[in-house]
Amino acid sequence: MIRRFHLILLRSLALFCAAASARAQTDVWIDTDPSIGLTGRDADDGFALVQAMRSPQIRIRGISTSWGNASGPQTFAIAREIAARFGGDIGITEAKIFAGANAATDLGQPTAATTALATALRERRLTYIALGPLTNLATLLQREPALRDRLERVVFLGGRRPGERFRIGPWNPYVFHDANFEKDPAAAAVVLAVGVPLTFVPFGATLDCTITPADLNAIGRSSPGGAWLQQRARLWLRLWRWLFGVDGGPLFDSVAVLAVTNPELTQSAVCIPRIEPTRKPPRLVLEPTSEAKGARVVTGTRPNAKATILRRLEGSTAEINSASPSAN
Repeated sequence: MIRRFHLILLRSLALFCAAASARAQTDVWIDTDPSIGLTGRDADDGFALVQAMRSPQIRIRGISTSWGNASGPQTFAIAREIAARFGGDIGITEAKIFAGANAATDLGQPTAATTALATALRERRLTYIALGPLTNLATLLQREPALRDRLERVVFLGGRRPGERFRIGPWNPYVFHDANFEKDPAAAAVVLAVGVPLTFVPFGATLDCTITPADLNAIGRSSPGGAWLQQRARLWLRLWRWLFGVDGGPLFDSVAVLAVTNPELTQSAVCIPRIEPTRKPPRLVLEPTSEAKGARVVTGTRPNAKATILRRLEGSTAEINSASPSAN
């Protein structure tokens, strides 16, 4: 009798904890341009999607794609494949992937992505994680400005601190560009103008989180899904090491996801974003400020950030999300 009572008590406690976890989850929309597996293209966006799907702190309400790291059709196909392989346990099927802009000239043109995002925002407030150009979000805000207040926050992988040059390694002469901003500065201007709460994740803030060959091998051994990630990221990692002389490939997009799922593992400050349109190409500069109000800028990561990302990539989706409700 006592044992049965204990079992009932434990089950009730588990249900209570699961319900508390569900209440604590942040509803998010992810906009991305994944190119993992394409020769000469980045793999970190693929890692970030898997990481997000395995993060119980968030509930993914939809994923939209755009051109950026690759063409629109390519990023859409890759996102659908990732959903098919990793999203089933949390209700993220291929049907929850929506194709968006194919170029900066699509700004203002409705797509499946903007239509689906509008529907999701009418249902609930969302945190928007932008891992590619801001074309899809800017189009929504142009066409349906009233939905601006339904955005809890926009987290954008882009921008730079004053004087920041995007270089890796002390002897590497190559200067990277602020890709997500520079591919569509007009879209960024739209988003800045409407005054939604913003968090920026610039290039330099992500460089402490790199994936090494040993890390990639551990991911590959973890599960069939991990082996899929390893196979498609192997060449990307070799290119980073050969071309730039670094030990690992930066997990740019993963830090942006971490800023939402585990903000305590990032460092941040207040900034005032401004676009310098006279420069070629234009620059999105994140000026530090002592004002209490303003946008946030991630300035770096804390010691356990990389370990947390790797645990998400190595873990079983079912194990990590066992207490998480379906995204449906």
